[in-house]
Amino acid sequence: MSLPLSLTSCSNDDDEEGGGSSSKITLKVDGQSANFGYVYWNIDREQSQNGKNYYQLEFWSFDFYNNKRPSKMSMFYLGFYAEGSESVLPTGTFNDYDLSGALNFSLSNPEGLYIEEDENKSGNLVVTKDGDNYTVSIEPLYILSGEGDFDTDATSTLTTFKYTGKIPKAPKESWED
Repeated sequence: MSLPLSLTSCSNDDDEEGGGSSSKITLKVDGQSANFGYVYWNIDREQSQNGKNYYQLEFWSFDFYNNKRPSKMSMFYLGFYAEGSESVLPTGTFNDYDLSGALNFSLSNPEGLYIEEDENKSGNLVVTKDGDNYTVSIEPLYILSGEGDFDTDATSTLTTFKYTGKIPKAPKESWED
């Protein structure tokens, strides 16, 4: 069984107050869809090691940092190791990265549709910067998705991943909220 999946980036002229980006990426998996219009970066100091920071890009369907949670939400993290500063998101090509998250979770469905990259098949993560905009891409990207027993029921689907827009540093560490 194969799940349809696509990631696209598009401009959103409605710049919402509270941070995030004026661009968004849409993710469609197994008939479910989510728009991610709030994109931030952060450093997970606990995972940083061997002189490299563990940078995380956070993609949210809502403004996570305003403390208001919608009834249905989606998010995913894209993390990678790199040498660099704690004040600037590094650019480059990275072959060691993680992508994981969930689509359409809620209080009544706290797991939603779990997703992660299929690391054995996916291409490199590439982060570039032009002016104030970053481009983040993975090509090809294979996404594992599933509900229930992820180890036995997950399906791998080929897609491309390209996001272009501003990526501000998160105002705090999301995993401690």
